[in-house]
Amino acid sequence: MADVLNLNVTGSITCHAWNKDRTQIAVSLNSKEVYIYGKNNSGGWQLTQTLSEHSSKVLGIDWAAKSNRLVTCGADKNAYVWSLDARTNQWRPELVVLRINRAATCVKWSPNEQKFAIGCGQRCICVCYYEPEQCFWVAKHIKKQIKSTTLCLDWHPSNALLAAGGTDFKCRLFGAYIKEVDGPIQQTMPWAAKVNPAECIAEYTAQNHGWVHACAFNASGSMLAFAAHDSTLYVVNSEYNVQETISLRTTFLPFLTLKFISNNSLVAAGHDCYPVCFGLNGNKLQLLEKLDITLNKTSSITTSAKNLFGSIDRTNQDQSTVTAINYIHQNSIKQVNIYKEDNGKVTHFSTCSLDGLVVIWDLNALEKQFANLRIK
Repeated sequence: MADVLNLNVTGSITCHAWNKDRTQIAVSLNSKEVYIYGKNNSGGWQLTQTLSEHSSKVLGIDWAAKSNRLVTCGADKNAYVWSLDARTNQWRPELVVLRINRAATCVKWSPNEQKFAIGCGQRCICVCYYEPEQCFWVAKHIKKQIKSTTLCLDWHPSNALLAAGGTDFKCRLFGAYIKEVDGPIQQTMPWAAKVNPAECIAEYTAQNHGWVHACAFNASGSMLAFAAHDSTLYVVNSEYNVQETISLRTTFLPFLTLKFISNNSLVAAGHDCYPVCFGLNGNKLQLLEKLDITLNKTSSITTSAKNLFGSIDRTNQDQSTVTAINYIHQNSIKQVNIYKEDNGKVTHFSTCSLDGLVVIWDLNALEKQFANLRIK
């Protein structure tokens, strides 16, 4: 149902990324380093390399599956593209020319892996690509209508559209098409008849003025979901109306991350310390199940009590004032990533948390445990 990776880390994990075959994971421990762990022959995990180019906290990591390149960004206003040197088996960084003077907050490779987007605190989004004539990574800025820090990004499967949410209570859809990099657009756009670079195609507002912490497209690109600090989940279905949002005000604490696990279902997580699954039935968004697995319900947890409750020491909390939570995660979940897919359906996803844990969730096993969890 849920397996905890025994990484033996000594800090809060703020973001993580997997390589293509899921034998390596890169994590940020709320520090300026990126740690890469590899799976050994016995099935355990061990630290293989530490990437130390950043001079301040790393805030975003993404791993390109096809090209096997890492991109990282941080509070030092910099971003690096890391390539593995086959001769030395060491990761080599290339500086990205961002031209920003505020922290780079999030990063996401495009589906074709020819470019990536970086959000920042400078009221702009950097769409970055490699310039062969100059031999380094350059950025084009999207500035229209952005009024505050960008907190989340996601690409449309066509590589031409980019969703972004931030602290100005908005989730926006931008044209991020670069002809010299992307070539002709391969997919019909249900969101717009024509895509112009850096154009704001649509703008959606969190109804109760909450920061937009997370946004994501489904696999077909027909739906866009975003989560705000007002504990509301929003979905836009382009097959019905690209200007209309379907919303569900929840009783949960605010969500910080979300991913689609099928074309009509998604998983969100945040301050409640457990993932929650939602489904779209027609034009109605509904709660499917909260995956509040407690420690005495699961037998597949292989970590020790020391690792589970070690967050007390890692977060410098007074042990006499801390009440242990009886869930797998002991602190806010910062990120959800897709771990495994089968014929287009997500079968496993992973979460990382401020408690220093990375957990892999088996959706097939969870469907058997929870009667209301039926992913379509």
